Amino acid sequence: MQTHFTDSQRIAPGIRSAEAVLRKCVHCGFCTATCPTYRITGDELESPRGRIALIQDLLETGAAPTPLTVSHLDHCLSCLSCESTCPSGVSYRLLIDQARELIEEKYRRPPFDRWLRALLAWLLPKQAWFRAALVAGRWSRPLLRLAGRFSLRIDALARMVPGEFPSASSAIQPGTYPAEGTEIRRVALILGCVQGVLAPEIDAATLRLLRRHGCTVVVPPPAAGCCGALPHHLGKGAPARAMTHRNLDAWRELVRVDSPAAVDTVLMTASGCGSHLKDYAHLLPDDGDAVELARRVKDLSQLLDELAALTPLRVISGIGAGLTLAWQSPCSLQHGFNEKSAPIRVLQACGFEVREPLNPHLCCGSAGTYNLLQPEFAERLGRDKADAITATGATIAVSANIGCITQLRAKLAVEGDRQPPIPLLHLAQILDWATGGERPAALGNNK
Repeated sequence: MQTHFTDSQRIAPGIRSAEAVLRKCVHCGFCTATCPTYRITGDELESPRGRIALIQDLLETGAAPTPLTVSHLDHCLSCLSCESTCPSGVSYRLLIDQARELIEEKYRRPPFDRWLRALLAWLLPKQAWFRAALVAGRWSRPLLRLAGRFSLRIDALARMVPGEFPSASSAIQPGTYPAEGTEIRRVALILGCVQGVLAPEIDAATLRLLRRHGCTVVVPPPAAGCCGALPHHLGKGAPARAMTHRNLDAWRELVRVDSPAAVDTVLMTASGCGSHLKDYAHLLPDDGDAVELARRVKDLSQLLDELAALTPLRVISGIGAGLTLAWQSPCSLQHGFNEKSAPIRVLQACGFEVREPLNPHLCCGSAGTYNLLQPEFAERLGRDKADAITATGATIAVSANIGCITQLRAKLAVEGDRQPPIPLLHLAQILDWATGGERPAALGNNK
């Protein structure tokens, strides 16, 4: 792609990096075939190619974004399916992230939009406040549902409130948990924000699973409380960078080569958070510890796949017999981590039959806070994904990201004419159970 930046513009590092990305784009259009919003609308400006043209215009002219431009860019899920498809290696994420910061700086949103975005960026990383908000939402659910008739965003907020809350006491605590038997790996298990409130049992299952397979697990104390992905994808660059620096300062001893506390692997069980940790190398390219941390980040499936290559997983004989799983691959895993096969291999190693839904590359519509900010697109994408999972005929669905699980669980829990409700579990929960852990409550008492 030809660019028209001036020499004075190119002094800015952000413009130089953006221009390098823009020049890789050859307008081939492959990305349109895998873009969820283009698939729904057929609008070129709702495709990565169209959005890249909008972003280029914003950067070259320096003009304030128009409401129409903001709308098209806001509709992007940052699912990164376009990056997996692009034959030219265009790093679309660098462009859309820069555009979001530019919008936050130069565009004044309507009052409710500004309030909601500020609320989400402030509330979600703070577990105590988030839990209190959910409790309040549960008590005021009838009022929220009434208000939801007049606002899709309020309706989305009302549907986010769970019917039951896990106890905060079930969350694992910071500390060092020794491996059962011979230590094979040292793993830092970083606790997130939203998942710790909605589903603390996921990290608890991960801890049991890793210790059972020879991992000493280090759970560091909370640093910023959030990996930084939530404000980052809302275009709130300053608080996102502050979180990144605070986290890195707290974790440096875990990743420095000469540190006695160094770990082999850094893990977050929400793949969206793990994918963002890998981006620390791009966010702080001049910080060697950030680059080293990103190098050590793995998804749970990748780590278990490596462990299984060293010694077989301790699978309970026959536990997978008669069970068919639908694997719902989060965008952050298949496009962010560029990992598509490891989860399927570890599930098959446990004796499960694994099926993938039609069009597994398409986003479920969760995308961080997207389902709260763009509920129309999110509802359509979530329903399409749930229908595709149901069509597999699987008895259990499995994913690896709390956002996807929250988005799809209610849709899969509805009994259809020919299909009973499908429980949706995190990968850690099903693997923990398959290797001797407790049976997930979502499966009930019958096999």
